[in-house]
Amino acid sequence: GKAPQLARSIVGAENVARVLAAVVHPLDRIGVTVAPQQVNGRPGAVFRDRDGKVLNAWALDILDGRIQTIRSVLNPDKLGHMGPVADPWAVKREVVEARRAPRGRDS
Repeated sequence: GKAPQLARSIVGAENVARVLAAVVHPLDRIGVTVAPQQVNGRPGAVFRDRDGKVLNAWALDILDGRIQTIRSVLNPDKLGHMGPVADPWAVKREVVEARRAPRGRDS
């Protein structure tokens, strides 16, 4: 594919929490930023690499103040209207390395 894939949708507050806990630290370690933004008319977030290129966009379903579903857009062809697009495979390789690196190597 054109980009590494999460499940098409992440459903249920517990699954959402599990995904957030798994991705936040490695993405932070490689300089990925997340900013709130409307995505497909829904509350969401846009992820950018350290150079500010768009990596991923999440549209969120929220119920009673809790995220219930994440709909992830990773296909670079669908992100291009948001600005320059990152190389998702290169970022995935960095994330894998960040997960393997000892905690003392944070940068």
